[in-house]
Amino acid sequence: MANNTPPLSLNLQNDDNTDYAGTDELWANEKFLKKYNSDIVSKLSKYSKAEFEVLEFGAGIGTLAQLWHSITMVKPECLEIDNNLRKVLIDRKFNCYENIDSIHKTFDVIYTSNVLEHIEDDVDILKKLHSKLKSDGVIAIYVPAFMSIYSELDSAVGHYRRYEKAELINKLHLANFKIIDCYFVDSIGFFAWLSVKFLGYKSDKNPGNGKSLEIYDKYIYPLSKWLDTLGLRFLFGKNLLVIANRVS
Repeated sequence: MANNTPPLSLNLQNDDNTDYAGTDELWANEKFLKKYNSDIVSKLSKYSKAEFEVLEFGAGIGTLAQLWHSITMVKPECLEIDNNLRKVLIDRKFNCYENIDSIHKTFDVIYTSNVLEHIEDDVDILKKLHSKLKSDGVIAIYVPAFMSIYSELDSAVGHYRRYEKAELINKLHLANFKIIDCYFVDSIGFFAWLSVKFLGYKSDKNPGNGKSLEIYDKYIYPLSKWLDTLGLRFLFGKNLLVIANRVS
């Protein structure tokens, strides 16, 4: 298993510092990655139904929550620990929790995108999410993959780790989940993120700026998605998607 010890200079979130360091990236991703975001929600919501109660864990500014609502016709509830981001969610008319202990109900589906990597004790939070699911409930997780492409952008936005496939599966087993599906997403994105590692995320030549994001969303991600379907999703990708059932 890869060494998941992050650099000491990270902008890490914790109980004492709930501010998220990547807010600018959230707004840029919402503006420029429309196809990408819609596809991720379609993948995460595969096992959701119209009558289900849904929670987004770590909802940010509500980009995916809005898409989830429009795609599935189910309006998710949201959990967000950052006070400023939570205000955005409330302004966008989402019911929002400030921490997991403030939730006193269970859900049919909990989904989370690019959040677990911000949490030092991710197994503990997976166990807590397990307790917030109904019997045989579903958890859908989307996280960055491969510590080998951990970059200064990961560090800047407070990532403790990028995930190896076996690592995440093992952690879900420890939290008493049964894997339904697990595969990589965005095979071309693996190489794009590798360029971020070597060029730096503020460079005009990497996929971190608005123009590059727009080009990526319109031309490159659709090709990457097609390559994933040819089998690359079982080999590598920028991200890892796992769907699992709660085991009682």
